[in-house]
Amino acid sequence: MSSILPLVEKLREYSPSELAAVLGRMVAAPSGSDLFDLARQLLGKRELESRLRRAGAKDLEQLAQGKATASSRELLLSGKEVFPESIELLGELEPLPTPRMTMAGSALSAYETMLCITEILFALEQHWFDVMKTGLRAQDAKIVAEKFKWTNQDVQLRFRIAQRAKLVAPHEDRWVSTSRGVSWLSQDRRSAWLTLANACWDLPKIKLQTGNVLSQLKAEYPLGDFRSLGILEFGAALGLINREEALEPLLAGSPQRAAAVLAKALPQSEKRLVVQGDMTIVAPGPLDAALHRQLDSFADSEDLGLASRFRISRLSLSHHQETGGKLEDVSKLLTKASGKDLPQPIGYAISQATERFGELTVAWDGVTRVSSKDPILLTQLRNEKSLYHLDFKLVSGELTTKASTELCYFSLRECGYAAVMLGDAGQVISPRFTAAIKEEVEEQSELELKAQALLNDEQKAADPSEISRQLTFALKNKLKVHVSVEMPDGSQSKLLLTPLGIAGSRLRGRDEEKQAERTLPIGRIRSVTLS
Repeated sequence: MSSILPLVEKLREYSPSELAAVLGRMVAAPSGSDLFDLARQLLGKRELESRLRRAGAKDLEQLAQGKATASSRELLLSGKEVFPESIELLGELEPLPTPRMTMAGSALSAYETMLCITEILFALEQHWFDVMKTGLRAQDAKIVAEKFKWTNQDVQLRFRIAQRAKLVAPHEDRWVSTSRGVSWLSQDRRSAWLTLANACWDLPKIKLQTGNVLSQLKAEYPLGDFRSLGILEFGAALGLINREEALEPLLAGSPQRAAAVLAKALPQSEKRLVVQGDMTIVAPGPLDAALHRQLDSFADSEDLGLASRFRISRLSLSHHQETGGKLEDVSKLLTKASGKDLPQPIGYAISQATERFGELTVAWDGVTRVSSKDPILLTQLRNEKSLYHLDFKLVSGELTTKASTELCYFSLRECGYAAVMLGDAGQVISPRFTAAIKEEVEEQSELELKAQALLNDEQKAADPSEISRQLTFALKNKLKVHVSVEMPDGSQSKLLLTPLGIAGSRLRGRDEEKQAERTLPIGRIRSVTLS
């Protein structure tokens, strides 16, 4: 006989939160309407394999000998006795290939990862990045990659970390920062790193030592599937792993302790700037987090690393104004950080940006309208080949397009035009969009509702088709059932039966209390509980 019944008995002992945790770890979405369906799914090869691969070496050895352990019971590989299905599948499983880990990691790589994610979040305010299943489009990733002299794959890796930390999310077919992402920008380096590490730290229970991480994991979990572990995929980028070698922060044992260790090794930041007449700003040393955030708000980064270079442009200054910044604050910051008066070209650029702010506007009025007091500029926009996809039409001294306001705005910026978006009341709309994200607590609540429903179904009457299904299952597996039968006088009688046969619409079974055979109309059975 299968292990369905003992597994159901174990599941019945769980609280809704404990059962929800089981559902959350399943490979496939839980299906079926009761605990028996769930037990069948959990004993299926796919689900059973995933749990066997999470078992430690000592537990696997005990399982192979038919001995149940606390861990095997927790993994639902055994009840009071080891499930035969667990032993059978254990004999078939082979170790899986391990991931290739060739990326170098250090405190510097952790620092660069935080720089990169900062740049990604600010780039989402200034560019239209299409939503792709794989993350960023190659041409979008290239915008950030060029600043670090990295490959697109290096940027994609950091973008996936930002996704796991829920710093970015889709919004109307493009990637934008979430409110969590905006808050992340205001964190110091240690706190910012901890946010990323918490999202990637999925190391199974193990006390790591100095040396090869994969070798230690394979010794502790011989059948483990390590290919999907975020800690291995992103560990080098977060300064936890150097190729396959565990670094000191990882050996600390938890993200919080690792953050304390890593913070001491991060490059010492500086707040000194060199402001030059060619419109560039040079940070000769590692950037302070707050200073980096300020520079990104009004200047375009060109070269990032231990030393960084930014460039002021009309577009970057316009963006600063659109997001609520004041250009006089830019002058004060640069003067203070450089310790010198601003070069004349930069002072002139700031003054000109103030005067020309809002000359080109994008607004929605049934269609997207692009307006300017300069008719020559509008003609130039109509003839701009890079804007042909907007299919501009000249109507009453304005350009109209069927494209959305956002797409039109970002298209103009990509071509170097400092446009601003206007709302219904003529106010400037910030391009800083934030997407709402579904919190994990909501997902957990859904699992708990499902778990509660499964546990409740054990106690309530089933419909006729469900009653027939349960009786057929009990007959096939030679199980006893508690049935509630409606008697001719309208009362209900509870019986413990062993089904012996089903013919037509009648059940034949042995009454275990009276040790006598009975035949009951299935139509009068109001509920069935397998025993």
